[in-house]
Amino acid sequence: MRKTKIIPLVLVMVCALTGCGQEKTPDVSSVSIGKDGVIAHQIVGGYEQNYDMEELQKLASDRVEEYCAQKGPGSVTLESVDKSDDKVLIKLQYASGQDYNEFNHREFFIGTVEQANENGYQLENVAFVSPDGKPTEVGYMEEQDKKQIVIIETKPTEEMVVNIYGKILYINQSATSHQDVSIAGKKGVRITHPATEDDSDESVLSYIVFE
Repeated sequence: MRKTKIIPLVLVMVCALTGCGQEKTPDVSSVSIGKDGVIAHQIVGGYEQNYDMEELQKLASDRVEEYCAQKGPGSVTLESVDKSDDKVLIKLQYASGQDYNEFNHREFFIGTVEQANENGYQLENVAFVSPDGKPTEVGYMEEQDKKQIVIIETKPTEEMVVNIYGKILYINQSATSHQDVSIAGKKGVRITHPATEDDSDESVLSYIVFE
């Protein structure tokens, strides 16, 4: 599995705003996965009064334009850059999971459980639990070609909600990972990745199985 410590430009801009972290502006960044494969990404950051919103808009626009020049028009779309409730909200849309992966320079996989195993994710080594707390071994489950899985990388101090289009079957257990992974509504999973003295630079994968 590919790992990287490169921080994408858009997230660098948000870190500059947060010190790294009408409708009410969301408190947490989110990734929403559509059944058509389109990925919606909302990046939420704090706002400092001396930060230039026009500069932030230009930086984001230039980054998207650069990526699309390499990967094709519409690979990534910058929906908006707004300030509300003392927060900055950057909305992006990716044509595919691969575009999210490459644009953000972080691990991201969506496909069947069978495909994940074929791609070397070794799910038999991951401890899973159902929404009602029942442990299971996803790596050996039946009908792996009919169950979907999202695998996403998070970094220390990062908090994120992942929304999927189907029924959540299993998530990786918090007790055996470096994150707090919990169900958030019927189709959402909240991931909190606190930093520790031992793994302050380590990125960690979270797993969501659904149908």
